[in-house]
Amino acid sequence: MEAGSNEVKIMNKEFETLLDYAKKLRSRYLNTLSSFKIFERFNKLSAPNIVGRRKAEKNVKIFNIFKYFFITTKEATRYYFFIELTKFFDTSKKSLTINKVINYAEKNISKLTKQDFLDYHNNRQILPELFAQYKPLSSSDLKKITKRLDRNKAIIKKLKIYRDKYLAHDDINKIKIGISMKEIKVLLDIVKGVIELLYNKLDFSVNSYINFEQEPIKDLDLMMENLIKFEEKKLINQKKI
Repeated sequence: MEAGSNEVKIMNKEFETLLDYAKKLRSRYLNTLSSFKIFERFNKLSAPNIVGRRKAEKNVKIFNIFKYFFITTKEATRYYFFIELTKFFDTSKKSLTINKVINYAEKNISKLTKQDFLDYHNNRQILPELFAQYKPLSSSDLKKITKRLDRNKAIIKKLKIYRDKYLAHDDINKIKIGISMKEIKVLLDIVKGVIELLYNKLDFSVNSYINFEQEPIKDLDLMMENLIKFEEKKLINQKKI
């Protein structure tokens, strides 16, 4: 039995490696997504057209009272998600990037078959009628990702320049770069799409992102509400004195 188990493990080394890549990409993506949602919420909290005039004024007041904390925190989330997002689209062969994952999968596509899936997950119970829908990773799947990257290469180029000139370094003669929230969301969606594809083909599962999309916003909103209440209560107590 031990010899058989070792044989299966060796036979599926490429499968195991690619699934490990997917897990690492997912972990990085979730933290990047959470950071982006916090940064995005910071901007919305002071927007009257989104949270209302009175709420926006109260939020701005809190930002000003604790300005050193909030300025630093907002900048930290901005730096983090920009730098982490750029990592996914780097071209270094030594880094775990989307390109590396695509190249590795394409190179080893013959070892990522339906039978390889069954061998790797030999101890897993999957309903036969459900597994009948399973289709292994194909070159066509990978080409779709490549085409999507090509369609958005201008945005990716801008992102890399912004990371290099503004975040990783402080160039004196900077190239003016503008990246919109819409463009950022396009790139985040590409990363998410790659992760979903890999999990579907290698683990026959899907991911839930709701906690990393909603909970950071809820936490920030709750913190702001508590700070507003605290400041209002402090003013009432000062008037009593």
